[in-house]
Amino acid sequence: MLAGRWQDFKVLSLSADAAHSLAADWNHLSASAIQSAGCNAPELILPLLKHVGGANLQTVSHGPDLLMAFPTSSKRLFLKTWETPLTSCGLPHLNSELGASVMLAFINAQAKPVLFDAIPSQGALIETLKKQAANFQIVQIWRRAALKPTGSFDDWLQTNFDQKRRKEFKRVRNRLSEQGDMTTDILHQGQDARKFVDDLLALEAKGWKGGRGTAIAANPKLKLAFVEACANLHRAKKLRFWSLNLNGKAIASLYAIVEGDQAWLGKIAYDEAFAKYSPGVQIILDSTEALFSETQIKQIDSSAIPNHPMIDRIWRDRVEMVNVFVAPSSISKLKFHTIVKLEQQRIHWRGLARDLYYKLKGQHRS
Repeated sequence: MLAGRWQDFKVLSLSADAAHSLAADWNHLSASAIQSAGCNAPELILPLLKHVGGANLQTVSHGPDLLMAFPTSSKRLFLKTWETPLTSCGLPHLNSELGASVMLAFINAQAKPVLFDAIPSQGALIETLKKQAANFQIVQIWRRAALKPTGSFDDWLQTNFDQKRRKEFKRVRNRLSEQGDMTTDILHQGQDARKFVDDLLALEAKGWKGGRGTAIAANPKLKLAFVEACANLHRAKKLRFWSLNLNGKAIASLYAIVEGDQAWLGKIAYDEAFAKYSPGVQIILDSTEALFSETQIKQIDSSAIPNHPMIDRIWRDRVEMVNVFVAPSSISKLKFHTIVKLEQQRIHWRGLARDLYYKLKGQHRS
């Protein structure tokens, strides 16, 4: 049995090069973590660290055993779980047996507060943070769409939508199928994922994200990381991919990451020339049916913004997310709460500026 005192653990902040050597240990940790954290899977984070950079890997270990791993970026006043266009939450992989002592060791080793950004408000991680942090403060709470599969897909479809909505789904799909040979391709184990990846990148670059310069392909380093990450995730059996095709050409694409009994949707893209046929909705329904067949999955996080105009109307379940500051007792209460207040003000003013920007542009945030 490993030692359980927090003083016995080694806490390190590793560069991308050093982090790469921990791939096998991190994979082992992810399979038995206190809470599934596939949104920060090593297969995804290591390519991002290597190609994009701007973060370090925080680790806690005891001898040869890796007990916690997650990436952070450094701000002037605090550390923050790493936020990238390909990640949607700040969950760490944390050892399930010694989580309390490991987290205490990590927190006590920090010289400034740590912001765990976008983590579920319920679960083992938040409870561990509450108990082990001398300073603890939730700075933001919001809810986003999720799916908690129970029963069959057909039962869900019947109870989730009234007859009028189901008929509309069917009518639009029939109209789309009239345009040519329509198929939904699903990535299978042993199959090359690259075509699915390339189709998503091309669709996203062709659409409004490409016009704004926020598509993955607009950033060569991010594109390289994404391609490598998808190959890694597929080998690890954590990647799911769907492509809606018309006459052999992709018109909608979506992927998800699965770890344990949890899943997270990734990027979605569609050909805007077919917008009147709602290809984005069609691929969500197809992926929902596929995910229902994986009976081990208990929840799928949409990874979407709150009040998303499309996914909120399809997935009616919600997952509550929080941003949480923690700090050791070596940081005074006054300093801690001052930093928390400054971050709350930044979030407030940034939100107002963002809303004003989209209003002036006549655009919707999505």
